[in-house]
Formats: sequence, structure tokens, C-alpha cells
Amino acid sequence: MLPSPTGPCQTSSRSLVFGLGPSITSEDGIITGAKLPTGRQILRCMLAKKPGGNGVLSQFEATKGVLEQVRPFYKRANIPMVSDKHACHKMVDLVNANNKLRKISQAKRSSETTAKQLEKMECRLDATFPLWPPNVEKLIDNPEDLAFLASMKTDRVATFGVLDKKLQLKVKRREERQAAAAARQSRCEKELEEITAMSSLVSESDEEPEEDTNTVCPTSEGEPSHKRKKTGTNVFIPHDILSRPSVVSLATRLKMSPTQQAAFTHGLVAESGSECTYLSTSYATADRARRQVLETISEERHKQWTPPPSCTLHWDSK
Repeated sequence: MLPSPTGPCQTSSRSLVFGLGPSITSEDGIITGAKLPTGRQILRCMLAKKPGGNGVLSQFEATKGVLEQVRPFYKRANIPMVSDKHACHKMVDLVNANNKLRKISQAKRSSETTAKQLEKMECRLDATFPLWPPNVEKLIDNPEDLAFLASMKTDRVATFGVLDKKLQLKVKRREERQAAAAARQSRCEKELEEITAMSSLVSESDEEPEEDTNTVCPTSEGEPSHKRKKTGTNVFIPHDILSRPSVVSLATRLKMSPTQQAAFTHGLVAESGSECTYLSTSYATADRARRQVLETISEERHKQWTPPPSCTLHWDSK
């Protein structure tokens, strides 16, 4: 319980704090409701975390914890938020402004200036705490979401409705597809690492000793044959290597899936010591390129095909 600078005015169970209302309890540490949080909810939640005390959370940790409680409300309302850094700064500014108001001495709290400051703070606390960007209306396409946001900015009458089951299933399926794609990518990368490790062992066993690289071994015809160690070669790999028709055709003939093709290309480039960030080696790129290239090849083959003048018909049950 926070002590009141004015000498607390006792109520039935909780004291009143100037500029804050009822004293802080552990229940204020959880934000609930069917609307976007108000400034009062965020302020009381911040103070319930007791940032800056001995053995408790720092101000940054407390602010991040409150932000994680606020985020689901905006996500459920489909309203974009500002960056985490900007949101934390706004929360800290609210706490600092309220602390400054509560530090006003008892003798000055009855003045007209203090009354105006208190009224301004009350309006700020009762309104929705704005964590949306300035151009939020341009970022929202759903009219219902825009109407909900307008209500949160004014009278705060609107509340969250029941989630659309179809939309919920759609989001769930999309998340499952993304998780499956990530699992396939991870599995292919693991298999590629195992194959690379095995191939490196084989290549090390097949390499000639360094002292034998310049030795001369006579052939069956008596002519000398110089054995030299292979040093490799420099290769330029274009950024759209997965979209090249020859690469797509080869991967299709080898029955490589887009995930395997992307993982193999990524591993090959990484093994050569190059940066994969300059290339398009994602699963989506390989899949999109395969669809486009195969369609183009099919159309070209169809145009080049000439129907024969006659054909042979064969049927069963003669």
C-alpha cells in the first residue's frame, strides 16, 4: 500500500492517494477487461510492479512486463502498435507525470493551478492509453476495426466481440503451415549437415598427401605423370540462382522438393564461405520459381509439338 502524501483518507478497506485514487494492491498488477487499456490501468499496473525498489524489478523490466500484458488487447482488436521502445517511453512518461503531481505539497494542492493539473491527469488516466501509430487509420482496412478504434478514442463504448471462428481457423492453419515449413527446413538442413560431414570425411581420405603432390609416377608406357593437388575454383552465383530454368529442371528431375532445393543451395553457399544474405534461398522462392519455370517450359513444349498425321489405337477386350 502506498502512503498518501496528504495523510490518507481512510475508506472501508483502502486509502485514497492524491492524483491516483485508491491505493495500489496486488490486483492492479493484472490488466483485464474487454477494451483497450486506459491510462489508469497502465499506471496502476506499473506502480504495482514497484520498479526501482530493492530486490524487485527495474523500471525497464516492469515496463516490458506491462507492455506484454497490453499487447494481446491490441492484437485481438487488430490494431497495430508503435515500437516497443516508443511504447515503453510513453508508459514511463505517464508514471513520471503522475509522480510529479503527487509530489505537490499539501499547502499547494488547494490552488487553482493544482486543480487544473489534477483534472488534466484524471482525463488522461480515464482515456484509452494511445499505443497506436499516428497513421493507424491508413493501416487498418476492416471497417469494424476502425469503428472500434474510433470508440476507444472517444466514448469507449465498444467492446471486444466473439472471435470469428472462420478467421480463427484460417490463422491457425496459416500458423501450422509456417511451423511445418520451418520443421521441413530444419530437417533438411540437418540432413545436409550430416551429408556434408560424411562427404568431408570421404574427401579427406581420398586426398593425396602433400609430400606426394609433386612426385612423378611412371605410367605403363614409361611416360611421367605429375599428380597435383586440386585447389578449387572461384564461382559467381547470381542472386536468383533458384529461378534459373536449368537449375529448376535439374532439381525436378532429381525429385528434390523446394525445401530440399533451398536447403541444399543454402548449405552449398555457406560451405564455400560466402554470405547467403545476398541470395534468394528461401523455400518460398524455390517453390514459386518451380511453378513459373515449369509452366513456361510446358507451354514451350506444347507449342513445339507437332501432332502426327496418324495414330495407332489400342484397346483391350479384343
